[in-house]
Amino acid sequence: MTAGARVVAVIAGLVGLLFAAADLAREAVLAGARSVEWPFPDWWWQLTTNPTWATAVAAVAAAALTVALIILAVRQLRPRRRGPELVELGDATGRARLDVLAVERALRRRLENDLPGVKTRALELSKRGDGWWVRLEAELPARDVLGLQARAAALLAADLAGMGGLRLDGLDVVVTRLA
Repeated sequence: MTAGARVVAVIAGLVGLLFAAADLAREAVLAGARSVEWPFPDWWWQLTTNPTWATAVAAVAAAALTVALIILAVRQLRPRRRGPELVELGDATGRARLDVLAVERALRRRLENDLPGVKTRALELSKRGDGWWVRLEAELPARDVLGLQARAAALLAADLAGMGGLRLDGLDVVVTRLA
């Protein structure tokens, strides 16, 4: 879900809460004072006692909206991967599939073993066009950060090429802590 869609969802939720709070306050006033009358008694009586096709359509629309909002809420709770889960390699004579999570774990181990002082927190592969981008979150030593990034890019490019001819197009390094 994009950031714009999240903003719209939050605004819609806040507006819904505002209307619900106003309705709750109105109901409390109606329950507390018998002298207060409902402004639309005929409309409410017709709606509740003589259901028509319009009432049925409104009820179905409200139910559909409720189900859609529940599905969207559940989707927000599930973590989603940005890239593909499997990478297919090979030609017409044979194919192989690599699990992207396994590749990410192998690359993390390689970086930690070959670059002293690097502790990876997360490594994520994503496909962009014909090549691959790596987003690395790691604790790095406080010396030669740019040199360390260059060595990490060279290691990752060699490993991806060795795994199946995958091309590294970019490396984004997010330093979470300097050690």
